[in-house]
Amino acid sequence: MKSKNILLNIVVSALSRVYKDHSYLIENRVSERSIVFWFGIYVYDLKKDTFLKDFDLDIEYNRNKVDQKRTQNFPNGSFPDLILHKRGTNDSNLLIIEFKTWWNENNSNDLIKLQDFTSAKGKYKFKIGLSILIDKEKPFGIILENRKVVGRMLYV
Repeated sequence: MKSKNILLNIVVSALSRVYKDHSYLIENRVSERSIVFWFGIYVYDLKKDTFLKDFDLDIEYNRNKVDQKRTQNFPNGSFPDLILHKRGTNDSNLLIIEFKTWWNENNSNDLIKLQDFTSAKGKYKFKIGLSILIDKEKPFGIILENRKVVGRMLYV
């Protein structure tokens, strides 16, 4: 799918810029949110000239219209690290990403969250879910579609 390749290329490019421009944050164990902030800025910049230009990019967006984002495994609410979607609807949910850092790399809850959010039978139906580990030298990613791991991303 051409749109999936464009989306994943933007993710790879944004991660590459984070490692190039903000290695200090990674090396010094600065808050995951600081890293996700810069990643989001780069994704926003890179999506402007693509079919993604009209999609909203949000960090820790916990809303499902006027209610909280809730799933089967997170009934008290959930704060996805980063999503690419159209606010106010669940008809255009493209990408959900959960990040972990090398000093806090347990992503088991993140994978469950991504399974919930990418389920074709669920409320949100995100097309692609990514679990990204911000490792010391380079990131590593797991790709999910419709609750299933469909690939891995090794970055250079």
